[in-house]
Amino acid sequence: MIHLGTQYYRPPFPNERYWEDDIRQMADSGLNTIQLWVVWAWVEAEPGKFRFDDYDRIVEVADKHGLEVVLSTIAAIHPYWIHRAVPGSEMVDNFGHKVVSSNRGEVHFGLTPGGCFDHPGVWERMRAFLAATTTHYRTAPNLFGWDVWNELRWNVQADGLVCYCDYTLNRFRTWLEAKYGSLAALNEAWQRRYTSWEDVRPGKMPNRPYTEMMAFQDFICWRSVQHAYDRYEVVKGIDAARPVTVHGAQPTVLHGGDSYPNATALHRGNDWGFSDRIDGIGTSSFPKWGGLEMDRAQFINRIDFSASARQDKRIWLSELQGGRSNIGFSVAQSVDAASQQGWVWTGISAGADAILFWCWRDEVFGRESTGFGLAGNDGLAPERLAAMRKTGAVLEAHGELLQAYEPAPAQVGILFSPQSYYLYWAQDGTAQTALAGIQGYARALVRRNIPYRIVEESHLDGLQGLKLLVVPRTVVMDDALAGALGEFVRRGGVVFCESETGAFDVAGVYRYPEARHLVALTGTREAGRRQLNGDSVVLELGGAAFEVPAAQWLTPLVTDEGEALLAQVPVGKGRAILCGTYLGDAYLHRGGVAFEDFLVALVAEAGVVRPAEVVSPQPVGSDFVHVRVGAAPGLGGADNGLRPLAFVFAPTPGATVELIFQPGTFGEVARDLLSGKEIPIESIDGGQKVTLEPTEWGIAVLAGV
Repeated sequence: MIHLGTQYYRPPFPNERYWEDDIRQMADSGLNTIQLWVVWAWVEAEPGKFRFDDYDRIVEVADKHGLEVVLSTIAAIHPYWIHRAVPGSEMVDNFGHKVVSSNRGEVHFGLTPGGCFDHPGVWERMRAFLAATTTHYRTAPNLFGWDVWNELRWNVQADGLVCYCDYTLNRFRTWLEAKYGSLAALNEAWQRRYTSWEDVRPGKMPNRPYTEMMAFQDFICWRSVQHAYDRYEVVKGIDAARPVTVHGAQPTVLHGGDSYPNATALHRGNDWGFSDRIDGIGTSSFPKWGGLEMDRAQFINRIDFSASARQDKRIWLSELQGGRSNIGFSVAQSVDAASQQGWVWTGISAGADAILFWCWRDEVFGRESTGFGLAGNDGLAPERLAAMRKTGAVLEAHGELLQAYEPAPAQVGILFSPQSYYLYWAQDGTAQTALAGIQGYARALVRRNIPYRIVEESHLDGLQGLKLLVVPRTVVMDDALAGALGEFVRRGGVVFCESETGAFDVAGVYRYPEARHLVALTGTREAGRRQLNGDSVVLELGGAAFEVPAAQWLTPLVTDEGEALLAQVPVGKGRAILCGTYLGDAYLHRGGVAFEDFLVALVAEAGVVRPAEVVSPQPVGSDFVHVRVGAAPGLGGADNGLRPLAFVFAPTPGATVELIFQPGTFGEVARDLLSGKEIPIESIDGGQKVTLEPTEWGIAVLAGV
């Protein structure tokens, strides 16, 4: 079944006097799952003595009311005794200072960041907590699964870059030796003359030579993935039957690193690495966070970024905003039912099988006090819970169909290069520029209802089935990536590359234009950086001219006809389209229909088939119709066994929507699972036309009948 639930207990809140009534109300509101924070510092306040009595009571009450349980093992909140029990286990920052841990800002009891998990004594005690928790609850009849690392946090309140302790430095050098094979090989790759591994130190801060800083970021990301594996193996080794997941505060693609000195890019690990082994990944999402509200496209992109990394694993919306996000002495926007149901059904449309709200009651501790409650006091709880009750009933009635549903495969990809993030961070102290490049293309694609997926540079099997790959701000490229792109194009794919693709190697050393991989592939090189006068350029594609936003500089392409900003080069059965500027982040910051039109033309040039097109209403400002098409294998007719589904999200509940689907998507009629109404399907030249009248939340879920 689809798990629809809420986080409830971050000890010692809520108080025990609320438990029975709250959990009864959850069940009455259509929820079927409750999530609990099992906090290390709280459970093991005294070394070796584990107390689960409060959790036991909540799990028992949840079972009584028919709710399943997800347990989040919060091992990042360390007991106060950690440094007494493990002397010398403090983290060390990039200036050589021991980090002084303190109470976490939003947690009532326990130290953050605590000890470094590279210290064997810290890990042994953390492992014991995880093992004790899993052993205690593996027989609980209503236990659904585990979120073994909440938001992938390990360096909160470190107040600087970490960790530079001897244990981590030794592990860094061991990682380098395994990666390069020898000190001599590292010297050759890095163009150094190190004579001892002790001389190889991590980068200290941005705007120094890129090499060591990029390598240390890569190591820190790898280290987080390995730590997630360690946690997973402990829990899975004791409870093999249930899913064990992790989730980040944001998808990997959006972790460009907080501005220096807080964290490096991808310090929380890589979702693609997690899903190589772990049972599922997830993300937190607070679309109406005061001052940082997301529009519809931002939220959809966020879910797409996580779903792209899932491979064949579970995808969870692990902390979805329940109520108003008051922070400190603020009053944020209330969460209305229609918006919230849009988030829920967007997650389901992307293939999520668990949606867990943060949280049930308004928080009472620290800066999050008075906020986030699904049943909280922002004035809209009754309508939220009434809407949730309806969604819960739909999930109950159509659980098999929605659980089996799979989104249609994308034919468009966007390349994500962690190595490029590392280089941007090594220069600027943030990778936000590279991040924005990806966001721009993703935003335009979702606004025009063109399915896409993110392709991560070390998981290039993601190229399979694609017709077009967009390569934004990929300034770092190695031989493996270059080889995969070349093969993709030669097989018939189209690759669209922005300026200075592969201008640096993975050691952060600049390549002259003639020495880059794309020159070997296409025979076309860039002339070098030129000033960008103005903020737009005119590009010709498919016989049309588009004036699109541009950013940073121009790098004209040297062709037989002279210099050009756009060059198409046939390669094997496919094409490389090279662009001598940056479009994605320029569009993200400035908008513009012309860029979206350009992208539609690019998609058409690549022969991409769009599952659905919107006749009306057309995008206006941040409003647009979002459509996602897929099918449930094994639940359809005799022909192909696929039962089609289409999720339609109107810009407002009062909008009438006209769509054209691909021929044969539906039969003569479809049923809206939310309203129960039958929707006629009109056959027209080249497709199937559907007109949807206004719906309660502006959402329809069409299923073939």
